[in-house]
Amino acid sequence: NAELAAQIEERQRVEETLRQMQRLEAVGQLTSGVAHDFNNLLTVILGNIGFAERRLKTAGDDKFLQRLQTMRSAAERGASLTAQLLAFSRRQRLEPKAVDLNETVQGMRELLQSTMGGSIRIETNLRADLWSALVDPTQIELIILNLAINARDAMEVGGTLTLETANVSRTGPRQRPEEPPPGDYVMLSVRDTGTGMSPEVLAKAFEPFFTTKEVGKGSGLGLAQVYGFAAQSGGGVNIETRIGVGTTISVFLPRTQTAQEAGPDAAAHAPVPAAQAGQTVLVVDDDPQVREVTSTVLGEAGYRLTEAASGAEALAILRTKQRVDLLVADFAMPGMSGGELAREGQALRPGLKVLFVTGYVDLTSLDGVGEAQIIRKPFQEEELRAKVSELLRASPPGNVLRFTRSG
Repeated sequence: NAELAAQIEERQRVEETLRQMQRLEAVGQLTSGVAHDFNNLLTVILGNIGFAERRLKTAGDDKFLQRLQTMRSAAERGASLTAQLLAFSRRQRLEPKAVDLNETVQGMRELLQSTMGGSIRIETNLRADLWSALVDPTQIELIILNLAINARDAMEVGGTLTLETANVSRTGPRQRPEEPPPGDYVMLSVRDTGTGMSPEVLAKAFEPFFTTKEVGKGSGLGLAQVYGFAAQSGGGVNIETRIGVGTTISVFLPRTQTAQEAGPDAAAHAPVPAAQAGQTVLVVDDDPQVREVTSTVLGEAGYRLTEAASGAEALAILRTKQRVDLLVADFAMPGMSGGELAREGQALRPGLKVLFVTGYVDLTSLDGVGEAQIIRKPFQEEELRAKVSELLRASPPGNVLRFTRSG
């Protein structure tokens, strides 16, 4: 009887874990679609703010320039929220490198102290022989800051924030869907001496938009972003909490055996070369407002523009003798995706250069496509001009790009 009871209990645990995984996956698909639509809207808003700013600078209207800057700040905060949505749904594109998390924590100490305020003491417990973690260095800094802010909000009247690193080898099945599978991980934990979580709160902690904070005090995307980032990186998350004692959130990131040096940030702020005479860009996007913003930015940079509202229209142009030096295509379009358009376009014109504009895609569809060929919505005008200039100056691609139908 005892063995049968144990088997029933284990089966119930597995079923509950499966239901939780299915719920998180369904919410992830929903949030990624919402993020895609918002990224299109923000691209239009930020693009038109940029156009208005340039006109008002010429007119010398400082009062309205200040208002536009306020609008820009709000739109950029909106872009940050959509990035968090994509992090939860694991649709962001990461650039993992070998990272020493001890150095990352030490380098953020001053920032964390200023963020926490004087009433919170920060302590660190960093393992000396820590493995290197294979992780996106920019995203892990955002995750640490995110967890620290959550911990601060849980400590109403001061307290202690402890950051700890460790080497962890996990065995056995996962007890919760957000935990990592068996394997070797570099663990980063953030512990607070705050209020702790009830079992009801813990059950929903990683769901987007779930928050115990007052209205206007938080979006409910913090832990959802942490979970999405850890899962997409190949790891997981664990929470240990006690009411009135505090909470420890541990992020498990895959270890890497070899150290890799991040390449220098080459000419990140170098001036963008002017367009050469006659260079023509074919802009393809099913959203007319996004297409108009993209074309206006490139037109002001000196490029000749041709537009198409679909992949079929773009292919019709590519079948003519009209000059096209670069194809700038939205990736997620109905009917024919940007990937399929690129493949057929390069078959018609071998060596055709392509820049993909994306607010959200199935990341497996962009396997093998370098960062130089991708720009994310909502983009900055300078970034778009720099990407286009870089691609036009680069050598033609040697092979036709290959994409799956699901893109």
